Amino acid sequence: RFRHLARRGRLRHARRSRRPRISHPRDRRRASPPATMSGSTPAASSPARANADAPARDGLGAAAKAKLKGLLAAAFGSSVTTVRIDVQAPRLTRERRQRKAYGGWGDAPARADGDDGFTRGGITSHNFSVEQTRLQVKQKWETGLFEQRRTGGGTVIKSRLDLGAGLDVGLLRAEVVPDLRVRCRLGNGDNAPSVYLRALPEREIVARARIPLADSGVFLALRLEVPGRFIAEGGGGGNPFTPKPVIAAQLVRPAGTGPHLSTGGLEFDETLLRIGQDCALRVAANLDFPREYPASKGSGPRLDVRNFGVKFRKRWYEERDRKKAEENARRKEGRGEAVA
Repeated sequence: RFRHLARRGRLRHARRSRRPRISHPRDRRRASPPATMSGSTPAASSPARANADAPARDGLGAAAKAKLKGLLAAAFGSSVTTVRIDVQAPRLTRERRQRKAYGGWGDAPARADGDDGFTRGGITSHNFSVEQTRLQVKQKWETGLFEQRRTGGGTVIKSRLDLGAGLDVGLLRAEVVPDLRVRCRLGNGDNAPSVYLRALPEREIVARARIPLADSGVFLALRLEVPGRFIAEGGGGGNPFTPKPVIAAQLVRPAGTGPHLSTGGLEFDETLLRIGQDCALRVAANLDFPREYPASKGSGPRLDVRNFGVKFRKRWYEERDRKKAEENARRKEGRGEAVA
């Protein structure tokens, strides 16, 4: 009997060992991967996981770049950037100092050979002087563009209405003058009047116009300035310190129209050199003629440079229009090939 019971026990054990073991859902446990020293799991720090996350990061970066590019295009797409450096009144001077020979307490007597200390015994020094160097940075947003004929010939792009903001920096005297104004052109001509609503550096209303004097190439420039304080106080209100409106008239010649005769000789304001489409080198100077004949020493022709500058002007909307034209041309070519 005991043998029979032992045999039945061995059979039951064998059947249980061959039966598949099914665990209950409550007893299931996820095997957590071993943690590393830095606290991250090997799956998270593996190169495969990093490579899988790289496209997502690249997509976010590309989207941010595209959004930033769109914002910049919207802000500066219809604007004009102008950077100008002007050197005012550059001069090359020559200074001669007399050499003195001291004999004891007083000056030595003049030499018998006629050496006055200037022609042979003096010291000559060459100096370069500049009255002021200015840096102008301006940004203009234009609307209502049209093509305007210039007085000196050719055409130029102008706008009906524009908003301008910038800085005028004097490099030698450490002057910084802000500029903020709105300009409106009241006509298409080169001499049409313009009205400025200026907020900086001073609040004022400025009206400008030019009147040609027959065919002489000379214009009468008119300028009216009305301070904002004068308008705010209702015409000054009897305050003697309130700035009053100013009307100015001046005979001018437009820049870029060639040399002209002046009271002293010739004057000109021309572009000497163009560097690409956006940069130009300009000079404004006077050539003074001698006023007596025969000319005495030091009274010969003299070149007086009033302004020497470099101007960079970039019209961003021209770049935008050029890219659009190229894109449209490529699309037309692609459609033509598809039809063919």
